[in-house]
Amino acid sequence: MTAAPDIAMPEARFVERDAFRIAYSVFGSRDARPLVICHGLAAEGGQFRADAEWLAAKGFRVLVPDLRGHGRSVSPKERHDDDFTIAEMAGDLVAMLDQENIAATHWVGNSLGGILAYAIIEAAPERLKSLITFGTAQTLKVPGYLPVLSEFAQRLAGPWLTAFVTARATSSVPEARRLIEMILRRIDRDAVMRVTRNLLDYDLRAPARAFGKPMLMLRGAKDRAVNAALGPSLANMQGLGNFEIREIAGAGHCANLDRPEAVRAEILAFLSNLA
Repeated sequence: MTAAPDIAMPEARFVERDAFRIAYSVFGSRDARPLVICHGLAAEGGQFRADAEWLAAKGFRVLVPDLRGHGRSVSPKERHDDDFTIAEMAGDLVAMLDQENIAATHWVGNSLGGILAYAIIEAAPERLKSLITFGTAQTLKVPGYLPVLSEFAQRLAGPWLTAFVTARATSSVPEARRLIEMILRRIDRDAVMRVTRNLLDYDLRAPARAFGKPMLMLRGAKDRAVNAALGPSLANMQGLGNFEIREIAGAGHCANLDRPEAVRAEILAFLSNLA
């Protein structure tokens, strides 16, 4: 049986905002082209270790953060839902760019990692040179009771069973399942639920449409839940010459884990023609 990929990251750097310390790792030389790869809800930067190493070898300086409340990032004991808004988490990532003296960067975002990129575009569009997303909808509105039911189910099942079931619902690839399960077993459940409550109702279509810079959506063919919610996003981008969409066959929500070679090839091809 093939082991899951190693997700141990290089020594973390930290940027501080209020009582939060946001961890991130850097791959590649300081003078290489900047690229941020950002994970989604209940994941961590280690999801992209292999991708970051590969892209660094292709000439990029790759920053891989652990979002607030995730991975190696450090949160205070006393915290509130307002600490985990889209705007606050996007602000963490801008602070990371500031600390690394990066005026503008290319961006790859999975799920929440893409949502936060849209929030940065809304607040400071000059900070992004281009955007690649997968597993990300530009707008979402869900009933408020769903996170309550989800939290109840997770408490009932316990963290180990929840991680086991979620990993199998997320991917059909054995190695990817093992990695996802490993990550989910060590999540900060309180932080994840606070973030979730801030994702129930958002709409970032306006900044996405106004961005005007190159954008690529990678759509995992097996990412059924997100694909079902993409209608408004695709309608929003219709007719825009700066927007492309590519299908990744056999890939689910974490497309880079299911089809790493295909995702890397799409990222490199897209970025190769950009400054």
